Amino acid sequence: MSLSPVGKPLRVGIAGTGAIAREMAKTLGLMQSSGDKSAILAAVASRKQDKAESFIKENCPGARAFGSYEEMASDGGIDLAYIATPNQAHVSCAGLFLKHKVACLVEKPFCVNTKEAKELIDLSLKNKALVTEAIWTRYQPMRQMISDTLKSGIIGDPLFVEANLSYPITGKERLVSPQYAGGALLDLGVYVLNFAIMAFGHPKQAEMVCVKNASGCDMSDSITLSFENGRMASLNASAMCLGHRLGAVFGTRGYLTVDNVNNPKVLKIYGSKYELIREISAPEQLTGFEYEVRECCESIKKGGLECPSMPHSETLLVQGIMDTLRAQCGISFPME
Repeated sequence: MSLSPVGKPLRVGIAGTGAIAREMAKTLGLMQSSGDKSAILAAVASRKQDKAESFIKENCPGARAFGSYEEMASDGGIDLAYIATPNQAHVSCAGLFLKHKVACLVEKPFCVNTKEAKELIDLSLKNKALVTEAIWTRYQPMRQMISDTLKSGIIGDPLFVEANLSYPITGKERLVSPQYAGGALLDLGVYVLNFAIMAFGHPKQAEMVCVKNASGCDMSDSITLSFENGRMASLNASAMCLGHRLGAVFGTRGYLTVDNVNNPKVLKIYGSKYELIREISAPEQLTGFEYEVRECCESIKKGGLECPSMPHSETLLVQGIMDTLRAQCGISFPME
C-alpha cells in the first residue's frame, strides 16, 4: 500500500453496496463539502461490476468501480477499506485487504465469532495494517460526555444500566437467516452490550434468554450482565418490535438517560427527586459516521494498527461475550 502524501486526504474504498455503504458514501461526501480533508471516497467494490457502477452513479460520481473485492484490494488505489458486506463475509473480505496491507474499518459486528476476530487482528499485526470495528457509538463525542457525567459523581455511585434497541426488521433476509449470521444479538444486541461496557467496564458474568425463529436465529434477546462492585445491566434487543431505544444509568443519588443507544444525541441528568438537573446535547453531526472515519485516518497516519476508541482488546471482549451468549442459547451458524 502506498499511502496518500502527508496532508492529503486518505483514499477510502467501500466494499459492499447496501444501505450502510450508502450512508458511508454520504458521510464522505459531506466531509468533503464541509471542508474536512481527512478522507475522500476513491472507489467502490461489489461482487458485480454493474452494481458497483450503479452505486457510484447514484452516490459518488467520480469514484472508481470494481467488480470484485480482490480487484480493489490489489489495485493500490486506496488507503482504507470500509467493509460493508453482510456479517458472514466480514472475515473473508477484510482479510483480502489486510493481506494487501490496506487498513480496514469493519462494520459491526466485527466478525461472526472470536476465532474470526482473532484471525483479522493477527493479519493486521502481521501486515502492519490497521483494522478496527465500526461501532460508531464508541467514536462519537457523546461517549465522553456520558463518561464525564458518571465520573463527576452527580448521580452518586452508578450501579445499574438499562438499554433497549429494537426495530421490526424481520423482513430483512440477512437478519433472519443463519447463512448470513443473522439474529438480533449480532445486529442490535451489540449496541446495548457496548453501551453497558462503556459505562461499567468488563463484566464478570453474562447470561441471555431469547426467542428464536424457525431457522434458529435469535429474534428477541434479554441479556443480564454482572460487574464488580455490585453493578448490573439489563439489556434488551429485538428484531420483532419497535423499542424506545433509551439507555439509562442509575446511581445512588440520581440517574442519566440517553435518547438512543444506537446514536445518542441528548443526555439528561436527573436528581434524587426525579427532577431534571441538566440536559446536554451532542455536537451537530454530519451523519455520525464521520468520527470513526477521522479517527481511522489519524491512527493510520500515525502508524497505528488500532483505534483508541475501539482497540482490539475491546472488540475481542464484546465478540467473546456474544459467543458466550449464543452458546447458552444454542445459536450457531453454518460457517462455524
